[in-house]
Amino acid sequence: MKLKHITFTGVDAMTDICDLKEIQKEYPIAEFGVLTSYNWIDNGNRYLNPAFMSNLYGFGGNLSLHICGSAAHDATCKKWEDIDELTFGCLHLFKRVQLNVSGRKDNPKYCWIPLVIGQELIVQQKGVDNITLFEETVKHWTEKPFMHRDTISVLLDASGGRGIDTPIQVLKGNYKVGYAGGINPDNVAEKLHYLLTNPDVGDFWIDMESGVRTDDWFDVNKVLRVLAICKEVIRDCNIKE
Repeated sequence: MKLKHITFTGVDAMTDICDLKEIQKEYPIAEFGVLTSYNWIDNGNRYLNPAFMSNLYGFGGNLSLHICGSAAHDATCKKWEDIDELTFGCLHLFKRVQLNVSGRKDNPKYCWIPLVIGQELIVQQKGVDNITLFEETVKHWTEKPFMHRDTISVLLDASGGRGIDTPIQVLKGNYKVGYAGGINPDNVAEKLHYLLTNPDVGDFWIDMESGVRTDDWFDVNKVLRVLAICKEVIRDCNIKE
């Protein structure tokens, strides 16, 4: 199946890890994203206190780390030791690491890969018209004999986690692509059906942040609603999970 992940970003201090474990058992395609930043305490409750990341030990599910602000910039510049320190040594718990750098103008030509070998690097970009940082990252690392192209992917997110519904712009090519931008329980069926049936779409995932929150807290019930809807869409498209 082309759909690789359904990502729910913004696991917070009120999220019960046991709930996430149960969801993961029922829906192996689910992925849970953790937001982090040097300024996490000023960025609202959707940014998990880094000291709480050790609670994720033993989860054993699909986790992604979404690095924002100057921390994301540092990661692009090879300073992964600083990121590991920011996460209290928990960087290795995440199967995928995303750099939210699309709004910055001082990024280097390409991104450095994570310290933990085998982690997938996700480069956030605003849209198909400007994916230079991602393309240069792919070009640089896939020239290395030890790096496989599938370990670098791109998230297209014009909304930047603000919950603004943005039209899907399909990125053609042999890339693994994430699509975000105002996805929520009310529109996920339409958006997922479009992606699953579009012949120009390759391997992809969808990511939602504001759309699965209530009073700005991570809402497990909305997550379950989205997954149930997605299961129906997948079935209607005659695609096996």
